[in-house]
Amino acid sequence: MVYFIATSAPFFAVIFLGWLAGRRGMFDLSAVRVLNAFAFFVATPALIIRVMAREPILELFNLKFFLGLAGVGVLQMALIAFIMRRFGGQTADAAISRGQACVGPNFAFLGVPLMLAFLGDEAAAPIALGLIVDNAIIIPLSIGLIRALQEGGGDRGRLMAELARGTLFNPFMLSIAAGSTLSILGLVPVGPLDRFLVFLGNAAPPTGVFALGLALSGWGLRGRLSAAAPMLMAKLIMHPLLVALVMMVLGLGPSWVMAGVIYAALPTAANVFIIAERFRTDPETVAATIVLSTALASLTFPLTLWIVAG
Repeated sequence: MVYFIATSAPFFAVIFLGWLAGRRGMFDLSAVRVLNAFAFFVATPALIIRVMAREPILELFNLKFFLGLAGVGVLQMALIAFIMRRFGGQTADAAISRGQACVGPNFAFLGVPLMLAFLGDEAAAPIALGLIVDNAIIIPLSIGLIRALQEGGGDRGRLMAELARGTLFNPFMLSIAAGSTLSILGLVPVGPLDRFLVFLGNAAPPTGVFALGLALSGWGLRGRLSAAAPMLMAKLIMHPLLVALVMMVLGLGPSWVMAGVIYAALPTAANVFIIAERFRTDPETVAATIVLSTALASLTFPLTLWIVAG
């Protein structure tokens, strides 16, 4: 618990700075879209390209772990989206964002240091595969579905075309493809190029989190707990337990099971807010879910790991 709180402290500090800047009138809410656009189109692709290019993907690939993690994520996202659409009164595109909020983990910011702390040298492979599942499966699929629903209209052919375009041709998927290609070819960025990617990529997490705090200065959390509660239960309890069950059924070893649970037990990532705000899919509730899930995870994360380890 103490390590989780220490690791997440900078996250809350930057949220507070964004909130304070908004309350002091340094920025208005229109700045949220500018900051998110920078994080979405510019900084995050640089971060992903560098991380993926430096991972020996072919050497670290574990098909069972990858399929288990991706399968649970996609199925849970679809299930939550269906429930939110059918029984929660949400539009189809907003339901997709809520589904993503129930499976999209704060992996790059919290998951990587936590995996290294718990798994040591065995963390390299699950870290690489976790990044691929999140950035190449969950995020592109969410963007593709939202764009298809918003731009495809009622035409089925156009809907499928928009789904394919939104899933395959977005900043996250294109940067994953570029980084993976560099990794497979053994072309690891070095020198000025590597420093450029580090300099630009490191701006992505604080920019997105600052924008989240700025948005909360205008929206607040009051009255959003009831809307966020089902998503908190799904993300912090349902997701890690399902992943643990699937990993055990697939016969994976203890370190792989633990890696999957660490991935799934993490709170909702700030990039879910960046996407929800960009496509106007109820970003207020998504923002509340991110902040509340991070606060609650200080309790649920160590408890979940203790249960699985036992």
